[in-house]
Amino acid sequence: MEWHFKHIAPRFAIILLTVFMSAFVYKKVFWLPELKNQGPMLFNLLEYQWHNDVLYFGESSNYWVSPDDQDKRTISDMINDSISGMRLSGLQVPAYHAGMFLPVINQIDPNSRVKSIVVTMNLRSFDKPWIFSTQEGALLRTKCFYYNHHPLYNRLCATLGFYSNPDADAQDKKMLDCFQNDSINVIFPLVWKTVNSWKDNVVYLNDDGSTNEDKQGLAHHYVKAYAFSIDTSTNPRIKDFDQIVNICKSKGIKLYLNILSENLNWADSLVGPDLVKVMKFNRDILLHRYSQKGAIIIDNLDAVPAECFGEKNWTTEHYNQFGRMIIARNVANVLMLNAIKPAI
Repeated sequence: MEWHFKHIAPRFAIILLTVFMSAFVYKKVFWLPELKNQGPMLFNLLEYQWHNDVLYFGESSNYWVSPDDQDKRTISDMINDSISGMRLSGLQVPAYHAGMFLPVINQIDPNSRVKSIVVTMNLRSFDKPWIFSTQEGALLRTKCFYYNHHPLYNRLCATLGFYSNPDADAQDKKMLDCFQNDSINVIFPLVWKTVNSWKDNVVYLNDDGSTNEDKQGLAHHYVKAYAFSIDTSTNPRIKDFDQIVNICKSKGIKLYLNILSENLNWADSLVGPDLVKVMKFNRDILLHRYSQKGAIIIDNLDAVPAECFGEKNWTTEHYNQFGRMIIARNVANVLMLNAIKPAI
């Protein structure tokens, strides 16, 4: 036994030394260049948190611009230009939701300059097409880089697949099952109780009796995106935002939740007023829940008029310069109003 230990111990020591040196070299040499590409939100946080009083966490809604825009500023830049006595910068990656913001917010250094954060609350991120998105596996791989572990461990998790990677076909099946079977539970009467029953009764015809594919298809997109009710006990975005609230409380950070504008006018004209009522019902759930938890809600759901929305053939939270100005103005006003109040 003694002989065996004498032979094993040096080998074991060499392995430990190799692991230690690899971890040291990776963090010192390779981590930040890789993080810039693989985990850009954390990469920016590591710098921005030392130069900003407020951070704006968003997705493509922050920086999307219309080809006709003369003012190309992001929403966060517009906010920063409208506030005094504090500095704000935006952290944004397309298709991100609260589950992706969460581990980055958890990495904010308590000793940094950051005293407040604004987090976009996208109504569609609570729906089944986003929850069961075929892109979720790619997001979860990126999320590995955001965890509060050693950078080499995070890199190995991403490389070796030590993360949930849902099958795209399985994701689609779950979404379609929800469209068929999940009830829309609201406190007012609805004629149609599921996505499928609702959209199948939204029909647009041309003058010759043929289907108006473009208009009907867009109407169906609106039903699939917004005809749902948030279950606060099971919805994963609710769990994400609950944790964000708790992290902000533990770090003494003031939390603002920016409910993004949706095209209520088109939802009404394409599908009808009941869909708008469902959208506002979900907004009210979020507003009540998180104001009760101490967050400051900036309700922009119906702030942006229809003509200021970007894409005309899809549900979107992309706005032209005037839409971005409206969002920025409302956020800036609330930031200034609450600047001297303590954190939650």
